[in-house]
Amino acid sequence: RAEAACALPASTAPAAPDDELWRGLARECRAIIARNRSTLFFVNSRRHAEKVARFINEEAGAVIAWAHHGSLSREMRLVVERRLKRGELSAIVATSSLELGIDIGALDEVVLVGSPFTVASAVQRLGRSGHRVGAASRAVLFALHGRDLVDAAVLARCVIAGEVEEAAPVVAPLDVLAQVLVSMIGVESWRVDELY
Repeated sequence: RAEAACALPASTAPAAPDDELWRGLARECRAIIARNRSTLFFVNSRRHAEKVARFINEEAGAVIAWAHHGSLSREMRLVVERRLKRGELSAIVATSSLELGIDIGALDEVVLVGSPFTVASAVQRLGRSGHRVGAASRAVLFALHGRDLVDAAVLARCVIAGEVEEAAPVVAPLDVLAQVLVSMIGVESWRVDELY
């Protein structure tokens, strides 16, 4: 079941105008994958996760990179994570789904395809590599367009200088309370004081 989701597509449609950009990026990504045991690519959208994984796999002529994002089933995400951790997979192309708290083992290098939206996110993503004693994180950032190049330059300076945005915890998140209340009253009846 997992293999079917990552099969190489039979491309019969004419190439899109920006396909050459993605093919060039895939060649660079393939070279990065070749020099590493395990590589984690971060993108900013599910569409880009699927697209980058597809172009890398087409460039390699085999399935060497799998996409990982919140639209995949939990089971599929676990399969991808386990395969990378066991050394059976060379690369994962992920959204922020792998940014925090998931143990996927030692990573040789992180590649950012497009600038993350915050410095804190960039630091989290970059910190996924180099988890060995005395090892430093290794990362590459590919800007996707002119504005992204400017963002990448500012982001790199901020990461190096340690200028991370201040965290502002949400006080009294009423949207979370509303979701909990809806889920509770959706399955049974409650007296108001018990619900409170």
